Amino acid sequence: MSLTIASVEAVALAAPFERMYGGLDAVPDWLLTPASSHRVLPRLGQYTTLVRIRTTDGLEGVGEAYGLPEPRVTATIVGHLLAPMLLGRDAGASEALWELMFGAQAGAGRTGGFYLEAISGVDLALWDLRGKAAGLPVHRLLGGPIRNTVPVYASPVPFLPHTEQSAERALSFLQDGFRAVKLKLGRGPETDLAHAAAVAEALDGRAELKVDLNCAYDVKTAIRLGHALEDLGVRWLEEPLATDDVAGLAEVRAAVRIPVVTGESEFIRYRYRDFLVQRAVDVVMPNLARAGGITEARRIAALCSAFHVDVSPHGVGSAIGVAAALQFAAATPNVPVYEYNRLPNPLRDDLASFTLRDGELVVPDAPGLGIDLDEDLVRHYEVFRA
Repeated sequence: MSLTIASVEAVALAAPFERMYGGLDAVPDWLLTPASSHRVLPRLGQYTTLVRIRTTDGLEGVGEAYGLPEPRVTATIVGHLLAPMLLGRDAGASEALWELMFGAQAGAGRTGGFYLEAISGVDLALWDLRGKAAGLPVHRLLGGPIRNTVPVYASPVPFLPHTEQSAERALSFLQDGFRAVKLKLGRGPETDLAHAAAVAEALDGRAELKVDLNCAYDVKTAIRLGHALEDLGVRWLEEPLATDDVAGLAEVRAAVRIPVVTGESEFIRYRYRDFLVQRAVDVVMPNLARAGGITEARRIAALCSAFHVDVSPHGVGSAIGVAAALQFAAATPNVPVYEYNRLPNPLRDDLASFTLRDGELVVPDAPGLGIDLDEDLVRHYEVFRA
């Protein structure tokens, strides 16, 4: 079977909240502003960029490039910058193709952002294609499985206005079978502690409580808040500082007993290296649809293992991103848990299905990434093609 690349296509998908809720005024505020980063630019829907790579023999691989805040951007990069490099090349040489794409713009300083997100989508499609060609799930190509199910945590309990509502949302996750829950914080220490206390009381030790501070604080405030959260039994302190404050994060980690987590906004192993060398982190969170796909995620995980640091993939994206993270986690020793985002998202929940069992997602075992997309829904959500 030939794996010569015949076509590379990118399809921007959008599921506007306005359509989902029957009008923008009906969309709850906590969904328009699910994190601090959306206070300036409200999040008006769920987005992703679908990448399709076909061979001369008609085999197809599908990947995902991160779509926020605008999927047409990554689609354009895939269709107009990356596709011409790939046509006629061997799709089985995913490592060589990754270096080709990355090297084409590394000298211009484009080692992150939309460009690497576009590479990520291509890389995931190449792994999907390789698995289908071999008749094996990707985790087998990666040397797995180490595990056939992946522990997950429900994310997030969003910015709800009242502590009782936060407690109720956390309890709903517990009733759905989750054994860990993440609470969004970052609205000021007093508000944060009130909501964290309410959620901790509601969970009553039946599920692990994680918190995400959304880069809201300076070092002193983060340390003070971290100590208070320790007393509530919190076991995960995510992004307390600005993403570029590596030295400050090391100070926070040295001062608090809660494991410190970051990395969902990082793009390349060299950046993760800085956090590791400065002993600033206990867990890193690369998003496979942003940080270089499976190819780069393997390098990041290997680097982290040398520092005894865990990897927990960031879970925001479509069904393709979920499938890719599960395949990666199934074959990677230092992946203890995966973020299973539960904000309303038809691009995740309707395009394909996954099985949650006793707080763990079952790893798909069909060839490639292991899922079949609902093509009628792909066409329904398509807004742009390149």
